[in-house]
Order: sequence, then C-alpha cells, then structure tokens
Amino acid sequence: MFPRPLLLCLQGLLLGGFAQACPPPCQCYEGTKVFCSGEEIWGIPEGLPGNATQLFFVETSLAALGSGPLSNGSSLARLVFLNNPRLSLEAGAFGERASLTELEVSGSNLSALSSEAFGSLPQLRSLFLTFSALRALEPGLFHRTPGLQALHLQGNALAALPPRIFSPLRELRLLDLSHNPMAQLPDRLFHPLARIQVLKLSDIGLTRLPLGTFRPLRSLQELSLDRNALADLPPGAFSGLSRLRRLQLQHNALASLPPCVFACLPNLDSLNLEGNRLSALPAGLLRGTPNLTQLLAASNRLETLPAGIFSSLLQAQTIVLSHNRLAHLPAGAFRDLPSLTTLQLDHNHLTALAGDIFHNLTSLEVLGLAGNRLQALPPGIFDYNDYLLGVALKDNPWVCDCRLAPLASWIRNWSAPLNSQTFCASPDHLKGWALPALPQEQLVCLAAPGPADSSLSPGEAETARAPCTYRDPDGTVQLACDRAACHRLTVHLPPQGDSTGRGLAYESDWVLNSSCGTVRVSVAIRAEPGGTAREEEAVSPHPCSEP
Repeated sequence: MFPRPLLLCLQGLLLGGFAQACPPPCQCYEGTKVFCSGEEIWGIPEGLPGNATQLFFVETSLAALGSGPLSNGSSLARLVFLNNPRLSLEAGAFGERASLTELEVSGSNLSALSSEAFGSLPQLRSLFLTFSALRALEPGLFHRTPGLQALHLQGNALAALPPRIFSPLRELRLLDLSHNPMAQLPDRLFHPLARIQVLKLSDIGLTRLPLGTFRPLRSLQELSLDRNALADLPPGAFSGLSRLRRLQLQHNALASLPPCVFACLPNLDSLNLEGNRLSALPAGLLRGTPNLTQLLAASNRLETLPAGIFSSLLQAQTIVLSHNRLAHLPAGAFRDLPSLTTLQLDHNHLTALAGDIFHNLTSLEVLGLAGNRLQALPPGIFDYNDYLLGVALKDNPWVCDCRLAPLASWIRNWSAPLNSQTFCASPDHLKGWALPALPQEQLVCLAAPGPADSSLSPGEAETARAPCTYRDPDGTVQLACDRAACHRLTVHLPPQGDSTGRGLAYESDWVLNSSCGTVRVSVAIRAEPGGTAREEEAVSPHPCSEP
C-alpha cells in the first residue's frame, strides 16, 4: 500500500498536473483537458480548474446556459458541447472570452439563437453548430466573431438564411451548410466570402443554380453540390473558379451537361458525376480540365463515349464508368491516358472489345470488366499492360472454347484469385466451371466444317486442314480437327456378328488423345432388315478431362 503523501502525489500526476483538483462529476487529463459527462450534471460544475484550455460536456442534462458559469478561466481555448439535448444558449452565454478559438455545440435540440449568443469572441476561428434543430439564424449573429475561419452549420432545419448573414465573415475559409432543407440560395449570399476555400452545399434540396452564384469566390478549391435535385447547370455555372480542385455533383438529376460548363477549371483535380441521368457526354466536356486526375461517372445512362473525350487528360489516374449502358467503345477511346492506373467499366452492356483498346494504358493497374455481356476477349488484349495487377471478369457469359484459351491462360498466370468466381456460361458440359480452374485442353472448338481445298479429295482436304488429329491407342478411331472445328471421323470396325441374326451391329466409345487435348467419342451402329446398316446414334465428340 502506498503511503498517503505518495498516493496524493501520484493522483496529481494522473490528473495531468492541475493546480487544483477536478470537481467530482468531471475528469481531467493531460494537464489542461476537462471532460464532464453524465445525466446528473444539470449545470456548469463549480471549481473547474482555472488553467484548463479544453472543456468538454458530453451527454449531460445541461439546460439554459447563461453568462455567469463560464466566466472563470481566461485560458480556455476550446469549448465543446456534444449531445446535450436540453441545452439552450442565452444572450452573452460565453461572455467576453478573448482566448476562445473553437466552440462546438452539436447534437442538441437547440432551435434558435439570440443574435448576442456568442458575446464577444474576437479570436474565435472555428464554430460548429451541427446536427441540432436550428430553424433560423439572426441577421447579426456573427457580428462579434469577425475572425471566424470555419463555420459548420450542417444537419439542422435551416430553410432560409438572411441575405447578408455572412457579411462580417471576411476571413472565412470553410462553410458547411449541408443537410438543411434550404431548396434555394439568396442572391449574393456568398459574395462577401472572397477568401473561402471550401463550400459544402450537399443535400440542401437545390433544384436550380442561379448564374453567378459562385463567381466572386476566386479562392474556392472545393465545392460540394451533391445529393440535390439539380436537373441542369447554366453554361457559366463555375466561371471564375480558376482555383477549384474538387467538384462534387453526384446524385443529382442531371440529364445533360453544357459542352463548356467545366471550361474554366484548369486546376480541377477531381470531378464526381455519379448517380445522375446522363445519357451522353459532350465531346469537348473535359478540354478545359487538363489537370484532372479523377473522373467518376458511374450509375448514369451512358450508351457510348464520344471519340477523343479523354484526349486532354494526360494526368488522369482514375476513370470510373461502372453501372452505365455502354454497349460500344470507340476506337482509341483510352489512347491519351498515359497516367491512368484504374479503369472501371463493370456492369455495362459491352459485348466485344477491340484487341488494342487498352494497349496505350501503360500504367494501368486495376481494370473492371465484370457484369457485361462479353463472351470472349481478343488474344493479346493485355500484352501492353505490364503493371496490370488484376482484371475483374465475373458475371459475363463466357463461352469456354478455343477462342477463350488465351484469356484463360492469362487469368491462371496473373489474376486467378480475383477471378475465382468467374465461370463458363457455355458450352453446356463446361457451364459453371471456374475459369482459373479450367484445364487448357478443355478449350476446344466444335463447329460446322468450312469449305475444302478443291485440289484435294474430301478426305485429304479435311485431314490437311486438321492440325489436331485425335486417335485411340489401337488406331481404331481417328478424329480430324482444326482450331475452329472437327471435320472427319474414321472408324475401322472389327468383324462382329449380331447374335440376333439381323446382321452387323456395333456399339462402343473411345477416349481419343492428341497434342491438342482429349475428347470422348461414342458410336452406335445397327443393321436394318435386308442387310442395310444404319447409324442409330449420332457421333457425339465432346471434350473430357478424364477417360
């Protein structure tokens, strides 16, 4: 057991070296942090350490907060109220607190604020009034916080804003109004915010974007307009935003885009158009965005791509076109993308790809082709993609015959784990086989014979064009095939009588081998009355992996 003086000394160290102990409902950490939590806290506890710089009230029963309880503590820099449902702020609740730089009130039922709620906070840099129930803001609310640089108002019930509410905030760098039912923005609302760099207007019910809304925001670098109801954009919607780097337009109702809507965004790095209703992209849409590295256009209605749409994107690293209706890709669609590492074309309507479609993508690492209508891919389609780590190919109707042999070999060598769920759709005897596990000898073509060389007899012609000749060990049966089809079956029958007295009868099957693989052939012959033999069962060659 520790001596009492030593125990008190250790306790003081654990409390972070405070000059005075914490009041019982609170805990103190790292010398300057005070954490107060619990429903038994109905007011600001007395005896809070005067040298605290950070003070947290989490899930308490705090109600009205007046000007008196927080008057002590000139060193307080950060004050946070999280999930205090009864909290309300009276005029001057924070008094004259020159040291406070960050104030957060989140997760309360606060529905209104007095225009004098913040008192005088000249050093306040960050203000969070989030996920509460604020319905309106008083016009003079920010008159005494001129140094504010970050204002978070997301997740409230703000349906409208006073036109000049942000006029005092000349130093503001970030404004978040997301998740409020605003539907429209007052004219010139953002005009005083010449230094703003991040503006978030996600999910506020916008149906239209008045021309010139953002024109004064010359320093803007990130603009979020996602999850609204925008059906169109004016051609000059983003003019003047030459420093913009990130533009979020996903999950709106955009059915078309003006050809030059992004023309004045030379520093744009990321453009998100996912989840709209775009059926086409203008050919010159991206000519004014030479520094774009990420283009996300999944979950639209795109049926094709205009030739050369990516020709100016020499810096592009990621293009996502998943979940569209692409049935055809123009020749050279990805010709000018030397930096591209990720290309997602999955869940479209592609039925075929040109053999050189990916040849210029020398930096490609990830390619998505799953969920299309591809039956085969041209030989050598990935020969120039030396850095390709994986290609997703599942959920396509792959025809597992000789045409798929190059792809199956490539999968086994380079992408087997990723494509363990990639299966044959046909022929019937291979349906359900996983491509990485499919033996190469199974990939043969059985098709109708083509025209023979007229200079040869029919038998000679078929044998001459049949580099794969399958035989049994005794030489009884011979099957001549080329890469595309099997053309000639020869069977030498040994003498064999029919015990019924009806004449010739023969039935057998064989496993035939060649350098091209293995097949099984079954033959059944019966003699008709009168001595005429007929083939009762069709010759039915099919690949097999085991005798």
